Amino acid sequence: MTDGNNLICVFTGSLVDVKYYKERLEEVGIPSLWKDEFSSGTLVGMGGTPDNVDLFVDEEHEAQARNCIASFQEQ
Repeated sequence: MTDGNNLICVFTGSLVDVKYYKERLEEVGIPSLWKDEFSSGTLVGMGGTPDNVDLFVDEEHEAQARNCIASFQEQ
C-alpha cells in the first residue's frame, strides 16, 4: 500500500462483508485496508453505525478491485 494519499474507497458495508472482500482481494494480489467509523467514533465518544465500514485500495488497483467485488457479489 502507499502512504495513504492515493487510497480509494471501493466498497462500504458491514464489517463482515468488508472483511470477506478484503480477504478475497488479497487472494488475487490486491492489498487493501478497512476503516471502521463505528470503532473509531466509540474511542472518542462519538459513535457511528456498525454497518458503515469502508474498504480502501490504492488508486492503481481501483478498477481491478471494483471488478473483483462485482464478480464476488454475483456469486
